[in-house]
Amino acid sequence: MPTPDEPETEPLVGRVAGAIEDAVRSAVQSTARHLDEMPGARVRRLRRLSRTPLPFLYDVHPEARYATPHDLGTMTIDVADIAGTAVGPAKQRGMDFLPLKPLRTLNWRGRWQRVRDASLRLAVLPPIDVVRYAGRYWVVDGHNRVAAALYNGQLGIDADVIDLDPRSASGNQGGSLAAQFEEHGEIRAALSRRTLGDPRNEPPDDAPP
Repeated sequence: MPTPDEPETEPLVGRVAGAIEDAVRSAVQSTARHLDEMPGARVRRLRRLSRTPLPFLYDVHPEARYATPHDLGTMTIDVADIAGTAVGPAKQRGMDFLPLKPLRTLNWRGRWQRVRDASLRLAVLPPIDVVRYAGRYWVVDGHNRVAAALYNGQLGIDADVIDLDPRSASGNQGGSLAAQFEEHGEIRAALSRRTLGDPRNEPPDDAPP
């Protein structure tokens, strides 16, 4: 036993060992993240995910149909917090936010290439449109821009956000979300006319083929 004048070494050793373990764990996790973010590994991971249908907000949270919308304006959100789509029909896009392969038309491929090229040039793209429910984001317009952000390893993306208040989901507020988006019709119309080279004529990147 240590005397009153001698320091107790076991707790100190335990603390040092714990600190070393935490540092090693942090280093391993950092290395794993770095490897995951390497372009080749990232593309392979996303291509695997593309075979899994993208979650649809109203399948995952049916009660969200009755939630009260609140406009939060334009903000930068984390790409990792985008959970799926708020636009049906469901199961038309993969987890990489691109259409499933049988649905990729020549028209869509042209739009996708323009979005991807602009993203690689670091061109400023219009904000995507999302709804936020239960702390996650669900895409209304801008799926191709989200996909480009994922494939490029982009961490954040600008978004026009409508918050759906879960506390109001038990009430019947049918149609309120559509009304909220209609209030921003001029902005959404401007977005729908954009192109990467000419903002006046092109349909939005999520327009049907």
